[in-house]
Amino acid sequence: MFASRYSLTVLCTLVLGITACDKVSETVARLRGPDTSPPDSLPELLNDSLPFDYPVGLYLQLIDDSVTLRLHVDEFGAPVPESTVVERGAKYAQFDSAALTGSRELRFRPARRKGKAVPYTVLFPIQFRVPTLPVAPVAVDTTKR
Repeated sequence: MFASRYSLTVLCTLVLGITACDKVSETVARLRGPDTSPPDSLPELLNDSLPFDYPVGLYLQLIDDSVTLRLHVDEFGAPVPESTVVERGAKYAQFDSAALTGSRELRFRPARRKGKAVPYTVLFPIQFRVPTLPVAPVAVDTTKR
């Protein structure tokens, strides 16, 4: 009877110890917070074309500028609109507004850490450039003398 009681006590102590270790591990993981190690792969843009509309008035004035957005891309590859901010703004606020509006339509392949899709924040530069057209050659009339 003493041996079985002793065995039961040891077994209960082991079970309680293992349970306590699991609880300690969970608590330590919670206190440590989320895994902040760099991802194995960064978000990759999937859009075929960029969804940014050039502000018409600035286009007609041939004004170029750049905007850099800070985008938080979720684990599904979509930017989180309420966390998207202008990191470096343009001289004209219309470019900033166009960048923020267009960013909602961006889609990414999400970042991955250890094979699992994870949210990740990126800086996304946008350049608004008026296309330059080649200058047409001037025709020279060689028949007149």
